[in-house]
Amino acid sequence: MKHPFACAALGAALLATPAAAGGYVFVDLGTLGGANSAALGLNDRGQVVGWAEVPGCTTGNGLPCRRAFLWEDGVMTDLGFLAGDEGSVARAINDAGLIVGTSERDVLFGSGTYHAVTWTGGALAPLPDLGQGTSWANDVSELGLVAGYATDPGPVRDRAVTWSGGAITNVGSAEPHSYNRARGVNDLGALAGFAWDLFQPNDSIVFDGGAWTTIGGTDGPFQNSEAYDVNDGGTVVGLQAFPSGNWHAAYWPAGGHAVDLGVLPGMDLAELFDVNEAGLAVGHSFTDVTSRAVLSDGVQLLDLNTLLPAGTAALLLDATEINERGDIVGSALVGGVQHAYLLLDTSNAGNYCHATPNSTGAVATMSMSGTTSLANNDLVVHASGLPNQPCLFFYGPGQGELPFGNGVQCVVGGLTRLGPPQVAAGNAVARAFDVVGAGLAPGRVNVQCWFRDPAAGGAAFNTSDALELVLVP
Repeated sequence: MKHPFACAALGAALLATPAAAGGYVFVDLGTLGGANSAALGLNDRGQVVGWAEVPGCTTGNGLPCRRAFLWEDGVMTDLGFLAGDEGSVARAINDAGLIVGTSERDVLFGSGTYHAVTWTGGALAPLPDLGQGTSWANDVSELGLVAGYATDPGPVRDRAVTWSGGAITNVGSAEPHSYNRARGVNDLGALAGFAWDLFQPNDSIVFDGGAWTTIGGTDGPFQNSEAYDVNDGGTVVGLQAFPSGNWHAAYWPAGGHAVDLGVLPGMDLAELFDVNEAGLAVGHSFTDVTSRAVLSDGVQLLDLNTLLPAGTAALLLDATEINERGDIVGSALVGGVQHAYLLLDTSNAGNYCHATPNSTGAVATMSMSGTTSLANNDLVVHASGLPNQPCLFFYGPGQGELPFGNGVQCVVGGLTRLGPPQVAAGNAVARAFDVVGAGLAPGRVNVQCWFRDPAAGGAAFNTSDALELVLVP
């Protein structure tokens, strides 16, 4: 997912030592009442999607029923499934809140019947297929382009497809392999995926909107390669069998050859599932009996478990998506069961946006005191450099930069007043922020001050810069 204020300074320096990136906080997202859950998608607003088991329900195959969920503001919501199916999985969500995934039945060891679906505002809708009745939605761009695959009935084979405005396009028909699937899509409409011919290994493929290119798996008859995601800069991630033998995490810089990132010590295999605009990728390294979530800058793999605060009672099994703020989701072992988790990167919060000078000649700036801990609930927000006029703090989930009076509105998306207004004294004002009383959950929130400024003329009001806060348990 893309974000206008992405921190581009993340990279090799971040991964130099665990301490350099030690700002992660673990959040257990829980379940829908059943034993297990998994997070698969995350947007820049902190909304998480995935699947969770529900109690008192088994499928026709005798497995626990799993349902697609949306986690938001600390609440996990069951998204339901299509009539005639048994369950569902949500795989991706964009910043507009469009969720994509599958409604499914008879799932057993990867087989079953899958129907690509979307959820908009909680409303479930099927996507068209190619006529065989099976389709799979894997990813969605910020512009609403959905990527996945569907079964083509003549002859029966998987084909990479996209959906836009509810209409399906068979983009895989122009790809030279017999079978192909799209796994990831970027905001420019490029696709990443894999393709194969019968009785042959997989090849990584990318689509630039006009033509398909094979980028991996062609070095020998026993190679295997799969691409899972592509960012707007053209960096692709996935897995590849290199001459060393086993499948390793693979990282293709834009226009370059695959980089063999290997595996974690003691592990046999590795793969990367997602890459953000800063080039940071996440996935896992694993054996037949264990798995560990990994983070990579395209140079090395790092065990994400080494970045957790001491005493965190969880083992991160995989990492499935990293957003533009550096937050990560995946599955963790918690108390012997698998739970969806959210890792909040607290190292990159702080001031953002460009305030304009007010009648004092200064620029109003935000700050805080206390902590962002929900348990402590002692947060105080401050604004300084103000005229001695009324100031109203407001907060919301999104970041923007919109003209507003004599200043700039930096907080967008479902604004809430932290009121009533207070008159600044000594060109400053402070207000306690009762985050528990506000019903906020672990995650990110943005705060800004709107203030009267009649002496400046014009619209007679202005704004401070904004402060992004990471609320932790």
